[in-house]
Amino acid sequence: MSEPARGKPHILVIEDNPGDVELLRLALRESGLDCDLTVLEDGGEALAFMRQQSEEMERPTPDLAIVDLNLPRNDGLEILAAMRASSKFANVPVAIFSSSSLPRERAQMQALHITRFIMKPSDLDEFMEIGTLLKELLAESQSRQGALET
Repeated sequence: MSEPARGKPHILVIEDNPGDVELLRLALRESGLDCDLTVLEDGGEALAFMRQQSEEMERPTPDLAIVDLNLPRNDGLEILAAMRASSKFANVPVAIFSSSSLPRERAQMQALHITRFIMKPSDLDEFMEIGTLLKELLAESQSRQGALET
């Protein structure tokens, strides 16, 4: 896994479907968002990544995380709970990216302060709109962060 260059936004993608990852890359490119992606394919890998990142405090924190709910080994809700419990990842905006939307899961996600829930679209045009949505989420997050620093 390569270390992202600073300057560009860094997005952490936790998604086990390679096709969805490629569509996300395309949607981000189509929206004009020049960013670095770190892609993790299962929940166990995501938890290990967060532990490693937390131990190496000088490593930059992602500007946004996109988390699938249905992951091998540890599900998206477990990943989200671990993020919110981590001092390094607690304030990272999280977009849940999923094809399921059970009311019980929605309540848990809200309690863990997700930034946005994105239902996986079945249509390519709708998928491309996700790039614009993620670009807006990053802009909102960066403007909030700038306001906190001043």
